Amino acid sequence: MRWYNRELPSREVLTGVAERVPELNVSAVQLLLQILQAANEIQHHIYDVLEKKYKLSEGKLAVMIILYIAAADGISPSQLADKAGVTRATISAMLHRLSRDGLATSFSDSADGRGKVVSLTPQGRRFMEGILPDHYLRIAQMMNKLDQTEQAHLVRLLKKMNAQ
Repeated sequence: MRWYNRELPSREVLTGVAERVPELNVSAVQLLLQILQAANEIQHHIYDVLEKKYKLSEGKLAVMIILYIAAADGISPSQLADKAGVTRATISAMLHRLSRDGLATSFSDSADGRGKVVSLTPQGRRFMEGILPDHYLRIAQMMNKLDQTEQAHLVRLLKKMNAQ
C-alpha cells in the first residue's frame, strides 16, 4: 500500500509547510495527492481481480500483453524489457516463470540465429484471449462514470500534465 492511499494531509498541515516554503502551492499539492489516491484506487479495483482470480500481477499482465501484441513473430527479451520498463534480469526471471507455466516459449531469431525471440504459446494466447475482454470491460466500466466530454477533457488535462 502506498502512502497516498491513506488519509491525505489536511489543508492546514500543507499551509503550515507553505509558511516555511512560500512558493508552495497548497491547492496544487492537494490536487495531485487526490489524483494519486484516485489512481491507486482505480489500479487496485482493476488489478485485484486479476491477482485474485488468475494470480496475475500487473507486471506479468503488461509483459503478456506485449507478447500478445507481438504475435507469433515474437520479440527479443531486451526489447520486451524496454517496452515493459523493467530490467533484463527481471524479464529473464519473468520469462522463466512464464515458460515454466507453459505460457511463453523462446526460439532462435530467424533473422539473427544468435539472438533469441520470445512469444506466447498457444496456451498463453488462449489465456490472454480469456482474460482480456473482462479486463478491458472493467476498465471501460470505470471510465463510463465520465461522459464522452468529460473523458476527452480528462485526456487533454493528463496530456498537459505529462507534457515536458
